[in-house]
Amino acid sequence: MEMLLKEKTEPSFFVDAMLGNIAKKMRLMGYDVKYSSNIEDDELIRIAKNEKRVIISRDGELIRKGLRTGIKSIFLKNQKEIEQLKEIVNKLNLKLIEINGEKARCPKCNSKTQSIMKKNIHEIFPNKILELNDKFWQCKFCDQIFWEGTHIKNLQKIVSELNEK
Repeated sequence: MEMLLKEKTEPSFFVDAMLGNIAKKMRLMGYDVKYSSNIEDDELIRIAKNEKRVIISRDGELIRKGLRTGIKSIFLKNQKEIEQLKEIVNKLNLKLIEINGEKARCPKCNSKTQSIMKKNIHEIFPNKILELNDKFWQCKFCDQIFWEGTHIKNLQKIVSELNEK
């Protein structure tokens, strides 16, 4: 699997309400990404500044406000997710490496995940999922369980395309 390489001072992000899917994908790639679908710009900027987060948005006014207060901000021009991810990678000069469930973050709550043994979840999932997958991870906070299903395979394709460009 592929993933964005973390720099020594790993960037963390605050993705605005327009980009929920980007937030989820970046979390699966292992990045610390705050996201809220109902937060005012001023509050988002305050949190981003206090936590030294890069703001990612398609909202020009939010980006201008962030930049005026000294917050690193990325205005995404493209509508397609792969192009948006490419913009983020290029603007921050990030490198691509392997996606690893041990480094991933929960796409729902942004907490770190940890390996969980298949035998510990055999009663939770249908046999087909268990037969088709060997590795499973669980969110340390919300207990959500993940595996390398279609969503990860699709993300792998996106990252492969990013590697080619």
